[in-house]
Amino acid sequence: MHRFKIISACIFACIFCLFGNNEKIIINKLDLIGNHNVSLSEILFIVRQRPPTFFFRQPEFNSRLLKLDALTLKNYYHSKGFLDVKIQESHKITNSKADIIFEIDEGIRYYLSDLKINGNKSISDDRISELLGLTKGEPYNPVGINDNLYLLENEYYNLGKLFFTVEIKDLVTDSVSVVVNIEEKKDVYIQDTFFEKTGNIDSTIVLRELTYKKGDLYTKKETDKTLKQLREMGIFSMANLTPVRVANSDSLVNLVIEFRRYKQREWYSAGGYDPISFAEGSPELPALSATIEWRNRAAYNTPKQFSTKLLAGVPMETDFANPRFRYDASISSNWFLNIRIPTTITGYFERFIIYEDYKNYDKSIDRFGANFKQRVQLKNRSYIENKIVWEEFSDKSETNIQERSLLSKIYFDRKDDPLFTKKGYLLDLTFKSTGFGGSREYFKTDATFQTYYPSTSKSVIALRMQLGKMWNWDDDYNDYSYEKFYLGGSTSMRAWDVLRFNNKDGIPRGETVRLMTNLEFRADIYKLIGLTIFSDGGILTSQISSVSFSNMKWNVGLGMTIRTPLGPFRVDYAYRLQENKESRVQLGVQNLF
Repeated sequence: MHRFKIISACIFACIFCLFGNNEKIIINKLDLIGNHNVSLSEILFIVRQRPPTFFFRQPEFNSRLLKLDALTLKNYYHSKGFLDVKIQESHKITNSKADIIFEIDEGIRYYLSDLKINGNKSISDDRISELLGLTKGEPYNPVGINDNLYLLENEYYNLGKLFFTVEIKDLVTDSVSVVVNIEEKKDVYIQDTFFEKTGNIDSTIVLRELTYKKGDLYTKKETDKTLKQLREMGIFSMANLTPVRVANSDSLVNLVIEFRRYKQREWYSAGGYDPISFAEGSPELPALSATIEWRNRAAYNTPKQFSTKLLAGVPMETDFANPRFRYDASISSNWFLNIRIPTTITGYFERFIIYEDYKNYDKSIDRFGANFKQRVQLKNRSYIENKIVWEEFSDKSETNIQERSLLSKIYFDRKDDPLFTKKGYLLDLTFKSTGFGGSREYFKTDATFQTYYPSTSKSVIALRMQLGKMWNWDDDYNDYSYEKFYLGGSTSMRAWDVLRFNNKDGIPRGETVRLMTNLEFRADIYKLIGLTIFSDGGILTSQISSVSFSNMKWNVGLGMTIRTPLGPFRVDYAYRLQENKESRVQLGVQNLF
């Protein structure tokens, strides 16, 4: 009976804990005591138990996370040189609201007074101190040393010193002295490579992706390149490489590569924001799209991928082209004629339903064809691409146009971040030549240059310039002129409706010459919120001699951005400096450029 009472009491206590006290406690505020060298904004950035913000109005209090925050804060102080810091966290709950207090005793700040490096022959003292973040006279940062140790390891691994060792000792008095002892050991060479879990994929196909051969010096740079190429096959979701020392040798390793395969055949579906382009010469239109795709990642147990895809998209800011449907079937491989050149062959059918009078569907424009594309990937996001296109397009007026074209693209990207760019530049050059038995013969070039200059730690000046020109365009081609250049909308000239920069009778008009420039000042004003001041200038004309800054149309404006998982969400107000001083409010997803 006594045992039954104990068990009953335990069950009752558990039920009470789960259901009896489920009142949510909200963080009310956070107070700091004793923080003389670290600001409140810094602390709010690193702790998880924060007071309410614009986006998180009712953060829930958790005492366990509060203790972890205290440890995180202590580590942060250590990284600033305050090695003796003491932090005491506490909280007070009143009316289901928690007030958090951090009492901080910072202590003294320690600086690096002496640094000695021993045993290094292949890498200089200055380079080692740079990699480890050790600078005499600067605050001592033991956290940074541990975080940066992998940089030193990679440096030695790229020299073939796989088995090197490093020992770091520090002596703390009123300052800090550090001794780094290095034992470089022998160069290491590759003997054999072994594969695990390749499934039914022919090992010779995998072998050709290796960027090294037997007898080569082991370097992390080459092994990382190999792993990158193995993942680019599209067959393996994971590829790990492990060097294993050869028995009775201090200079030879075998490389063991383990794989994890994707599901070979699968359905894939997605929906959401996906920009589309109605006109070849127009900026992409923000659109809501839905896609369903079937993939075979290893057709016939080879690294050739087959996919078939159906896409439906509705542009968000135009009533001219709405909606768009597209069906693709493609096969791709990273190898072509035993040369490693990523190659894709695609057949497609595409339909745009067109509004002529803003109310009724007047016609549809159909495009179908095939293209042969090869892309050579350069460093980071840069590449060179060539494409051969066979295409036909028509509308209800029975216009039937055949186009055979060759396109070349040079894409040179040196931006530090593709979404939230602070510095760097981008150069995009496209060349198109038509004819080759088609019904149209012309030549087209299009160049885009973007550059970014950080003006402060929280602001950047961004500039984009676009110049395009077409040669040998015949006026007989104007029945359907999607190849021309267009402007207007949230992604180009923001004070004009989409594609209607040259507006005539409410119908978009393209031209054979385009110049556009966009200048923006972007500043972070509050966490995820940013402010943009901008100016857009553009001209569409049929004569290159008409292109000048004096002939361009201009708008200025003010915008606000909110950072979301999809990228920046934009609201821009643009005001024309010519043409009746009209204005527009434009909505966009992601930065203009």
